[in-house]
Amino acid sequence: MERKNKAALVSKKLLEQVPADELRKFVQKQAKCNGDFACELNDWLCERFAKFPSLEEKLANRVERLFDHEEEKRGWYGHYDDYGINWTVVTEGMRDVLDALGKELEKGNARLVVRIIMKFIHTLQERNDETMCDDDYVELADLHEEFAEMLEACAKLESWPLKEKRELLEELRQASNYSVYKEYDFYCMDSLYADVMLTALPPEEAYTELMKQESNMGERLLSYKVKLLRKLGREEEAQQTIHCHLKCDEIVIPEIERLRDAGKFPEARDLVEKRMSVRGKSVQSLEIMLDIVKRQGDTPAVIETLYQLVLFVSYDLSYYRRLKKVVPSADWAKMYDRILRQLNKGNGGNYLASIYAEEKDFERLYQLIIQTGFGRFYLIMEYLPILPGKYHPELLQYGIRHLKRWISTAAPRKEYAKFARTLKEFSRLPGGAPLVTDLLAHIRTTYTQRPALLEEIRNLH
Repeated sequence: MERKNKAALVSKKLLEQVPADELRKFVQKQAKCNGDFACELNDWLCERFAKFPSLEEKLANRVERLFDHEEEKRGWYGHYDDYGINWTVVTEGMRDVLDALGKELEKGNARLVVRIIMKFIHTLQERNDETMCDDDYVELADLHEEFAEMLEACAKLESWPLKEKRELLEELRQASNYSVYKEYDFYCMDSLYADVMLTALPPEEAYTELMKQESNMGERLLSYKVKLLRKLGREEEAQQTIHCHLKCDEIVIPEIERLRDAGKFPEARDLVEKRMSVRGKSVQSLEIMLDIVKRQGDTPAVIETLYQLVLFVSYDLSYYRRLKKVVPSADWAKMYDRILRQLNKGNGGNYLASIYAEEKDFERLYQLIIQTGFGRFYLIMEYLPILPGKYHPELLQYGIRHLKRWISTAAPRKEYAKFARTLKEFSRLPGGAPLVTDLLAHIRTTYTQRPALLEEIRNLH
């Protein structure tokens, strides 16, 4: 810290007496211990000696200096035993640069914006030192999203020469092969290339170039292909592409939404059904179908789609409750039996139990608990409080037998702690307290050689 403070107190008047070459060496040395000061001093040198007379050169130099910031990196066993790039400084510093570029973009200075962004991308490849962590990936990915917005804005400028737009595309094509993107996988440069290309080039030329990338881009290419075909007025080919790739959600889902929003409900439903025919039913497909049929006002289709969702979503009762509101009360008994028949074909014990509890179908709930093997104790714990008293004695006796078997074998202390918590919960069940009291007495007389167990149940009564 003392060394940094002394460096920061260097007088500008004193610096003016030092040859420029010596000052540059001084900056490079300081960058290793005080990157912020080095960047500040570097900017002053640029202004004082006019080494970098243009804004582009000044910003490009600042981009390079961002990578001079270092910090200790945690090595094996948590020790700080290595140095590497301070990626936080890199991303935060580059955002400051982007603020300056934003002002230039407003002036239509696309050339400067592109050169500086590409300077960063090239420098990232050259200076990467393999010290990124997960947080760094996220920050760099967000930064590249900002790059994408700026580069697309540049590509839209009619005042920016087409020749330079093509040069940018060539640079992006090369950058897509950079090892830093392949190694860390924090951003897809292929997608950035395609996004900018669709904006920068005339549709015919963009389509030709896009098809050249087909082997590299895979399914990602399809969404761009559909967009370009529509720009070219080749709707039939766009539709053919979509219907030949029904498993590709990147083109099928947007097409369904486009048809739905245009009020073409039969076409949208047909496409959803075709998608389900090749991919199978899913919550996503059924949700989309539900939205479409609701907009159509097709109540029978709404009921049928909600019924399918009830069968698919077994982690809560939201669709079940929505279905019950839509089905006429006179028809609910028939629908209820239909749901139970389907669920009983599978292994949906917990889900069925929640439905029985919802309907207060206590006899079926009791029979389900009794017939359940593994997991019966947990169903008892959850549902005994809502069951009528006539079912309690048998379920409580089973619960106590389960607890006795549980504790009959020695276990680690954390298992005893879990057992004690379960005993406390069981004692809160209707009729559970006397049984727990008897069990505690049995444990204290039987397991005298287990001090850990006795200590865990000490505060239970």
